[in-house]
Amino acid sequence: MADPSLSRRELGKVAGAVVLAQGLGAAQGLGAAQGLGAAQTQAQPSLNVYPDYGWLRGLGMVPSWGARIEDAWWFYDPAAMRAEAALAKQIHANCIRLWIEFPAWFRDPDGVTAHFLDAVSAVAENGMKVMPCLFNRWHDTQFDYGGTYRFDGPGAWSHQLTYVKALVTPLAADERILCWDLCNEPQSNDPGNPEFAWLRDIAATVRACGARQPITIGTMTGDNIGCYAPLVDVLCGHPYAHDRGGLAGLVADFERRRQAAGKPFLCNECVPGALDDLMRADVARFYAEMLSEAGFGWMGWVIREGKAISTRRDRHDANGINGGGFHPFFTRDGKLRAGLEFLTEPPKRQPPWA
Repeated sequence: MADPSLSRRELGKVAGAVVLAQGLGAAQGLGAAQGLGAAQTQAQPSLNVYPDYGWLRGLGMVPSWGARIEDAWWFYDPAAMRAEAALAKQIHANCIRLWIEFPAWFRDPDGVTAHFLDAVSAVAENGMKVMPCLFNRWHDTQFDYGGTYRFDGPGAWSHQLTYVKALVTPLAADERILCWDLCNEPQSNDPGNPEFAWLRDIAATVRACGARQPITIGTMTGDNIGCYAPLVDVLCGHPYAHDRGGLAGLVADFERRRQAAGKPFLCNECVPGALDDLMRADVARFYAEMLSEAGFGWMGWVIREGKAISTRRDRHDANGINGGGFHPFFTRDGKLRAGLEFLTEPPKRQPPWA
């Protein structure tokens, strides 16, 4: 029986901890079978732990001045960062998925670490949590914006683990961090692949830093989710179906995987882009409705029109309606794209900390 002296918020955290602990317990047998270390299977998060994420509402962010992820951190602008993060509050966002990468960090470890910590402050000052995305594995063939490309064994990625420690350690018990996203869209679906071993070591490193927040991996759909499920506390999907029927099918699959793993599920990247503003707005509407109702929440890609692939009309990717993957929610001038005005209305669910 619940303690009547606990607040609703505290009860939510207790329930979340129970659900997540059950999921981790179920994963321990699978983890042992796949050779996962004790740090992978025994550490349990205790900060920002929730049983479902239907309240999650946010945007992904590679700051608009960066043509590549490295640019965003080498040419970091504190004032511009704050102005850009503030845009998301117009649509009642409660979390920003903030991308950073090892190639950006190794040029100037101390400087880039300081920039990253300031960016976390900039988002928090605007009343939102941060979901750091530590590595990227999605690459465009024409206008790539950086990331990780190959895996030559543990000796090759030891410096990357130093990078992880530098960013995670000072924030390991920081309530501003909602969740650690280890990697955007790993490409392998095989636990025997070096990419899995790489992410297994990254997950172990994050936990060894004492991170109290949950861990996720920005997986896409299908077996890509299942492959990495043993490494995470919260499952993740990246739905990009172009119509309600397609999204309903993905939601049903996500729910099956959530139940099978016994772990919460969230969507930290979604909503297909479009060159036509009103077409994109129609898609954004049914994504927001359906993912919220499913308990997964949603984080759209990306905040603002900028220099990187998919954030500018003349360099859109193919991941969009009619092949027009132009994804920003806000224009270069900081205006909400036409048709998205419905997002300025308060959502039905507020985040647990509201």
